[in-house]
Amino acid sequence: MALAFGTVSTAVGGVQAQGSPSADLPADVAAATIAPLKDYDREIVDQFDSANSVSHIRHLAVDIGPRLNGTPQEREGAEYIGGILKSYGFDVTIQSWGPVSTKNVAKVTSPNADLPGGPNWQMAASTSAKFTGNDAVVEGQVVYAKTGQSAADFPDDVAGKIVLMDYNATASVRNTAVVNAVSRGAVAVILAYPTGNSAPPSFTLTTAQPNIPVMGGGSAHYTWITDLLAKGPLTLRITTNQYVNPMGTNVIGVRHAVGDPTGTAAPIVMVGAHIDSVLGAPGAHDDASGNGVSLEIARVLSQYPLDKELRIGGFGGEEGGLLGAKAYVNTLTAAEKARFVGEWQMDMVGTPYEPARLWALTPNGQSNFVVQEAYNAAARAGFDGLRNCRLGQSDHQAFYDVGIPSSLFIWLDYRPPTPPAVCGPTGGTYVTEPQYHKPTDTMDNISPERLQITLDVVGGAVVHNALNAVTVSAISDAGQPLAGTPVRADCGNGLRDLGTTGADGRLQAVLPHATCDFTTTVEGRVATERGVSIAGDRAVKMTVDFTKPTISLTTPTDGAVFTLGTAATAAYRCDDNLSGVVTCTGTVPDGSLLDTSTVGFHEFTVKAADNAGNAADQKATYQVVYPWHAYFPEMMDGKAGSAVPIKFSLGGDHGTAVIASGYPVSRPVTCDSGKPTGSAESTSGPGNSKLSYGGGQYNYVWKTDRGWSNTCRQFELKLDDGSSHFTTIRLK
Repeated sequence: MALAFGTVSTAVGGVQAQGSPSADLPADVAAATIAPLKDYDREIVDQFDSANSVSHIRHLAVDIGPRLNGTPQEREGAEYIGGILKSYGFDVTIQSWGPVSTKNVAKVTSPNADLPGGPNWQMAASTSAKFTGNDAVVEGQVVYAKTGQSAADFPDDVAGKIVLMDYNATASVRNTAVVNAVSRGAVAVILAYPTGNSAPPSFTLTTAQPNIPVMGGGSAHYTWITDLLAKGPLTLRITTNQYVNPMGTNVIGVRHAVGDPTGTAAPIVMVGAHIDSVLGAPGAHDDASGNGVSLEIARVLSQYPLDKELRIGGFGGEEGGLLGAKAYVNTLTAAEKARFVGEWQMDMVGTPYEPARLWALTPNGQSNFVVQEAYNAAARAGFDGLRNCRLGQSDHQAFYDVGIPSSLFIWLDYRPPTPPAVCGPTGGTYVTEPQYHKPTDTMDNISPERLQITLDVVGGAVVHNALNAVTVSAISDAGQPLAGTPVRADCGNGLRDLGTTGADGRLQAVLPHATCDFTTTVEGRVATERGVSIAGDRAVKMTVDFTKPTISLTTPTDGAVFTLGTAATAAYRCDDNLSGVVTCTGTVPDGSLLDTSTVGFHEFTVKAADNAGNAADQKATYQVVYPWHAYFPEMMDGKAGSAVPIKFSLGGDHGTAVIASGYPVSRPVTCDSGKPTGSAESTSGPGNSKLSYGGGQYNYVWKTDRGWSNTCRQFELKLDDGSSHFTTIRLK
């Protein structure tokens, strides 16, 4: 992080299909039998692994080492980041910009010792001494000569050795020390702070030393060297270089949106960190940590098809005044700037320094879109330690200055004004960890746990905004919002829970570029929107059908009568008021013959069910009767006490058990109106015959009673088909 000060506008801002066990199951069945996947926010964030970030940090801080702006190491860092991004499918550009100020640096390694914080130390090369270049390596054993002010400070054998001496703030004292070392045959001199916690000093000498390199070391270098000397001989290799007005380096990785391969229209989501470190510092925390997190975000998101353009920025020259970020922002067109959703800048995002906390800092101290999205991601991750306040001093300032929503995310012991803790134009104060801008900013200054929190919070915000924002609305078929309803989506790899709708019946979700089926279940009713194309932000409406299907039963109607053996065809249909998808099942299929093979009453049922879970049924009872023909009139005359033959045909011989149980009966009626005047009586008494069949007809002999003279009597013959037949006799 650099020390500089610097205004905010807001902007608004998947998985390839795979086979799954639920692919051939109805949505409601699959939902009930297969554990759903997580929503995309959680799925993607759960893949972040700070161990991968640590690996990148180690390469930058240890394998490359200090990455001072304008030096080859800064460019090597950019090329490493670019190579990783290329492996993730990003288009990578290495940008050169500048020139920047001249850099005088020494690279120190050892052939026989593991250098603490190494293996590549960086010190300040004095301009009063020799610049060896990379090809003229100076190698020698190290000896310690205290202040170097007298012969007593030096060991007996200095010739051909590299001499370590105490750095002194007084120029004449330094000059004397170096002159004394050179006079004794030293091949190189290191002046290092013997106490405190200091970075390597840059200095000139009164007496130029054109034949040997002279370097300034930090207090950590002094301690490390003296500790190694206490264990035995130490050999160092030294090269010194002067990079005159070199160029700075940025690396920019771009992953174009699915529908915008040339990068001209899609919204842009950007993550940034700075590559460079200060002189002498490996920069593990400041700011290899930011790049480590950026690369892990890039790795995970590269697995998903996105409709947003994802950019990963590694900026050089941050420590020199945000130079690389400003140079990059100056390349953006007005149209490009307008496409930015936001820029999440990470600088020092993983120190174990205990007073440090995670902050989102903006140049004006106010929250903005980027800050709020980080708060939202923190809430999703269950982290309540994020705070925001005011600070420029890092590359977010360059984006802020051109109206792009941006914020610096940093683990820092930041102290806002109290009371109360309100941020604004005055901001607050902060204390950095002891390793800040020192050679001790090594891997020991990295906390995997805090890197993981940063991934969850900053990475979670980037993920949420890189995906498509989808609003799912659940309403009833009566137009009412349905609150608290679960929403699931299958985008080709199985059902996943998106959450539940709010009081307004809506759910906000994020999804990659995909084609998805959306499902919700309310009171056993299932609503599904199939084949929804998710390409950019969009809305999805699901209407839950509570209306039962309707059934139109034409044949048979309730109470219909059919003659035995008649060819009657069933006719019915079912309709669903919403989806048009309904199963319709009758006792026999529509258009098939009804059962008229047996006499009596038959029940016909039609059942309907729609794909929302609504069901209906309708019943009709129809009667099948014999083909009846009577051989007696409806009114006849007779003599009381005589026998009356009742003859009829039923279209054939159906046996003699065709009369219903308890029949025939007779009852007294009025002769003029036929109205009953008494109860029915069985005709099974003496003189009545059993039913017989012969000659194509049935015959039953009814014996009248002498006591019925001068009355009228109604005879009722009820058959086992449920039909009743009558005749009335006037008796004399």
